[in-house]
Amino acid sequence: MLWNREDARSTSEVKARRLAAARHRATISKIQWSLVAVAGIALLGFLLFQDPPNDPSVGGTALAAASEIQLTDFEGERFALSDYAGTPVVVNFWASWCPNCVAEMPAFEKVHKDLDGEVAFIGIDQRDQRSAADDLARRTGVTYRLADDPGGRVFDAFGGAGMPTTVFIDARGNISDVVTGQLSEDQLRGYISDIDV
Repeated sequence: MLWNREDARSTSEVKARRLAAARHRATISKIQWSLVAVAGIALLGFLLFQDPPNDPSVGGTALAAASEIQLTDFEGERFALSDYAGTPVVVNFWASWCPNCVAEMPAFEKVHKDLDGEVAFIGIDQRDQRSAADDLARRTGVTYRLADDPGGRVFDAFGGAGMPTTVFIDARGNISDVVTGQLSEDQLRGYISDIDV
């Protein structure tokens, strides 16, 4: 069969059109997957860093369940949150693998020292390697009470959804607020000032 120039040109045009269509489909597919990825990341960020609803019934249940769980502090002493009855408490859930936890620890230490016992501070290291937690505690110089929660039982009892999570408990044992996400020194002071002493 003999090919003429017009047949060759139309075959080239067909190939070029097919190639362009394939490239267009690939581009559309990449855009669609990118949009799905962005939406997924946005949803994950929303879920991890939203403030849980301040529902007293949920908080009361969580506190009742969590307050009697026995913890061991970094000095080897056993205690429960119920031991702090009559004192406002700031419970901060942290881990060495959490960059926002590490970033907020100096602010927590400063406020802890400034309040000098008016409010109890407890840092609960959860789902972490103890050696990494000890190293971080030394590097940041925190002096407030630190405890282990290797299985995350206390974190889960409070309905923790993201890291870091900070729970503010008033002197009567009621949860004043639960905050998920990194806190600055000013934010921390603001939440503490809202605790009903």
